[in-house]
Amino acid sequence: MRLHEGKGASAGAIAGGVVAGVVVLAAIFLYIIFYRRRKAKQATLLQSSEDSTQLAGTISMDKVTPSTIVGPSPVAGITVDKSVEFSYDELSNATQGFSIGNKIGQGGFGAVYYAELRGEKAAIKKMDMQATHEFLAELKVLTHVHHLNLVRLIGYCIESSLFLVYEFIENGNLSQHLRGMGYEPLSWAARIQIALDSARGLEYIHEHTVPVYIHRDIKSANILIDKNYRAKVADFGLTKLTEVGGTSMPTGTRVVGTFGYMPPEYARYGDVSPKVDVYAFGVVLYELISAKEAIVRSTESSSDSKGLVYLFEEALNSPDPKEGLRTLIDPKLGEDYPIDSILKLTQLAKVCTQEDPKLRPSMRSVVVALMTLSSTSEFWDMNNLYENQGLVNLMSGR
Repeated sequence: MRLHEGKGASAGAIAGGVVAGVVVLAAIFLYIIFYRRRKAKQATLLQSSEDSTQLAGTISMDKVTPSTIVGPSPVAGITVDKSVEFSYDELSNATQGFSIGNKIGQGGFGAVYYAELRGEKAAIKKMDMQATHEFLAELKVLTHVHHLNLVRLIGYCIESSLFLVYEFIENGNLSQHLRGMGYEPLSWAARIQIALDSARGLEYIHEHTVPVYIHRDIKSANILIDKNYRAKVADFGLTKLTEVGGTSMPTGTRVVGTFGYMPPEYARYGDVSPKVDVYAFGVVLYELISAKEAIVRSTESSSDSKGLVYLFEEALNSPDPKEGLRTLIDPKLGEDYPIDSILKLTQLAKVCTQEDPKLRPSMRSVVVALMTLSSTSEFWDMNNLYENQGLVNLMSGR
């Protein structure tokens, strides 16, 4: 009798377990159906890769919301929480049908147009569908990273073409101010402030974001100047990201960027780390001093050319470095410049452009170095802010 009771209890337990399992499986099945239906209502930017940057499949325009653009790509799913979706018609009307009269720039990934949208001045970058990877990269960065010295993204559109809408920075870019026609010469104090602003923007994406971002195309043309002569870093289409605490990308990354600003380890091997941006920033510092392009030709017709890094190293290695520098200083500065300050900025640029990336300072150190050269800088405890003792001695005049 007890034996039969035991068998009955066992059978009941088994039956109960089977029923419970079926219930759990049913619940999971229902959840998956619900989840898939919910995801189907969200717009998807489909597969993109380093070797294929075409937008595949379809994008349901009537279901894209300002809150979500999600999809598989080398850049993780994008949550657009601080930008606005615009319609193609609205952008077209604001630019008079993307007219030549509204065109204010041309970049590697598309044209830029001036517009007034919803009471705000804006710059609209119109990108080809083939530039999907760059579009995703820039959207990813600028919807998650917000800083005074980074250009602000207002919104986007994915009808007919790919569009990114930025705040309009009315005073052009640094390259135009240094070498363009019709611009007032930048004072030495203004140049130091522009360098400091740009450095702060880079420091932010290198050290204060999760994940860490690497711009990969720092140059004077990508530093915008506002009406108060304050600088903002722009053009994040080539940006790479690393994991929290990471310092470099895998070796062999596809090399993109601008010749003259690339460090040796990146140009030769595709090695990417924040020190790639530090090197390029050092070249920008040389531009601020000389107003010369990153690559200087001997004559207009000559194919012989030298980089600014080489020219400034020659000057610093001359018997009298200050006199050597005077041959490179922007003539627009006239005689109104502090040669000691120029020498220090040159030495900072040299540290930034060291061939060995390990010898280059972080952007945090560069920011503090520039603070000491700025007329508005306060007294800082240099030893607490620098991790590079050589840079401490350099900027302290020791």
